[in-house]
Amino acid sequence: MKPYLHDGIAFMWNLDSSVGKGGANNNRTDISYLQWYYTLAAQSPLVDPERKAVYKNVSVTGACSGRDDDPLVKAIVAHQQALNHPVIDGKASALPGTSGNVRLADHKAFFIIRLGARLAYLYPQSWPRLDQMPRCPPSVAAAVLEACNFPLAPQG
Repeated sequence: MKPYLHDGIAFMWNLDSSVGKGGANNNRTDISYLQWYYTLAAQSPLVDPERKAVYKNVSVTGACSGRDDDPLVKAIVAHQQALNHPVIDGKASALPGTSGNVRLADHKAFFIIRLGARLAYLYPQSWPRLDQMPRCPPSVAAAVLEACNFPLAPQG
């Protein structure tokens, strides 16, 4: 995970590599970030019962097979469908670079930006400090603290 500036002003979180169906699936922190999001979304009153049923199968393991039967792939597909996202591929791709325009040709934001925007909406008092949100995975918290140049908390 790494910081990304949307249009040079809005702070968002980006992936280091793609996650999901056909994705690189080689960065445990990126995978944990997405898995964690779906564990939170499974508890949200803003999510319809059908998607909650899909999201509840996701747990934070830091691993994704990239296959159709992987719970994270299923959650990403369900989410992309619910958003009427222009690309329904079961994958969250990393944005190139560290800043820029995050819109697709149809003026919708890239999927990873839409996911971050939902976290910002759900937890405005904490955003962008993911480490201060409920049940933040340790690897995600460490990535946030490193990106923000905050000292890591002592372990033990």
